[in-house]
Amino acid sequence: MHQALQYIAYAIGLWLNLQVISALTRGSYRQYPFVSAYALILFVSTVVEIAVKAAPASVRSDYNYYYWADELILDVLVFCVVIAFIDEAARHSRHKPIERRWLILATAAIFTGSFAIHHSLPLNRQMTLFSRDLNICAVILDLILWSLLAAARRPNRRLMLLSGGLGLQLTGAIMGEQLRQFSHSLLLTGTLLEVVTGFLCLYIWWRALRTVPAPESAPA
Repeated sequence: MHQALQYIAYAIGLWLNLQVISALTRGSYRQYPFVSAYALILFVSTVVEIAVKAAPASVRSDYNYYYWADELILDVLVFCVVIAFIDEAARHSRHKPIERRWLILATAAIFTGSFAIHHSLPLNRQMTLFSRDLNICAVILDLILWSLLAAARRPNRRLMLLSGGLGLQLTGAIMGEQLRQFSHSLLLTGTLLEVVTGFLCLYIWWRALRTVPAPESAPA
């Protein structure tokens, strides 16, 4: 039963992922290259995970290494996506734009500090805490992004939807992981929360990217 639910989740996730990629190919990939990279890597990593699970036992024994390698790449891309969103939003904000180099330096410091704190733990525990720290920091950056969007001279509704979907996914990932750590009985609940918010993010991105946004009217 558990395996059947997992493959159903894989099917839904791949379908939503393909919808996002299809929407990006209509021209948005030029404006959001990191979103395109994230969507493509997410699709490839999901296919790899499915292939490893269906492989012989000798290959499945290395599943954790494949899984955490995928997660690390996706975590890095999430930071790239948020920084790119902030960079775009800052150009239209009434506040002083945030320097991109400071965001990149802060991101590098977060990666280094989190790894230094957790590097002595077993692999699963180490990477779980590392991913949690990165998600928390990405949520903070997403809140900065929302403050810039709220202060913009002309609201960018597409960017609001993209950042809102990403913030939803990151929050679900943090809450889901905390539930799984809190009690073994909440393992399924935490996993479902993480999976569902991931689906919602992809759905919101698809809806935001599938149509060309209408021209923004000038503020009164």
